[in-house]
Amino acid sequence: MKKVTICLLLGLGVFLTQEACAQRRTYVGLKGGYNLSSAYFFHSFNGSGIVTGLEGGFQGGIIAMNYVRDHIGLQAELLYTQKGWKQKFDNNQPDFITELDYIELPLLVNLHTGKEQLHIFANAGCFAEFLVNVSQSALPSDTGSQQFYPYDESRDHKFGYGFRGGIGGYYDFDFGTFMLESSFSYSLSDMLDPITLDTGIPNSSKNWVIGFSMAYMFSFGEL
Repeated sequence: MKKVTICLLLGLGVFLTQEACAQRRTYVGLKGGYNLSSAYFFHSFNGSGIVTGLEGGFQGGIIAMNYVRDHIGLQAELLYTQKGWKQKFDNNQPDFITELDYIELPLLVNLHTGKEQLHIFANAGCFAEFLVNVSQSALPSDTGSQQFYPYDESRDHKFGYGFRGGIGGYYDFDFGTFMLESSFSYSLSDMLDPITLDTGIPNSSKNWVIGFSMAYMFSFGEL
C-alpha cells in the first residue's frame, strides 16, 4: 500500500506541475484491447509446484492524457480488464482456467517525442485494482503430482496493486487522435491469502499481463 501511495503522490506532483504551465494539451477518449496474462506462484518452504500458461482476455475503458511543452505528462485510465492463468497438469487432465475481472485504475508518467502529428511515447507508473468477477473451470478430478490451489473468493484478496509500463504511438488527425500501445504490468500484491505457511498455499502469487490496446481520443489545447 505504501508503494501505491508513493506512486499516486508522484503522479499528483506531475499533474500540479502541468497545471502551472500556460500551454498544454489534454486528450480524452475511449480505449480497448486484448490481454495475455499468467501468474507466478511460490511457497517459501515448498517452492514452485504449479505450472501455468497464458490466458487471453479483453480490456476496455476511458483514457486521459495531459502534456506540457517539455514532453512530459500524466496518463490516467479507468478500465475493466480481464486477467488470469491456466494451470497445466502432467496426467492428461484439461487445463484449469482462472479468469479474474477487475476494475483497474492505472496512473502513469508519460514521455513523448514529436511536435507534428505523429508522436512516440513511453510510460511507467502504478495501478490499483478491485476484483468484480471470478470465472473458473470445473475442478479437476486428479491433479497428478501438481500442487493445486485455486482462487477462493471467500478467502483470497480482492484488492491489488502493482507496476505498469508501456510504449506506443499516436497520430493527430483533424477528426481525432488514434493511439496504439503495448504494455506490461506486474502485481506487487498477492492474489491468494495463505493464512499461514502450514496450509501449503503459495505465499507469493503474482499476476502479470502483456496488453495490446487502441484508443480514439479528442484533444484540447496546444503544445
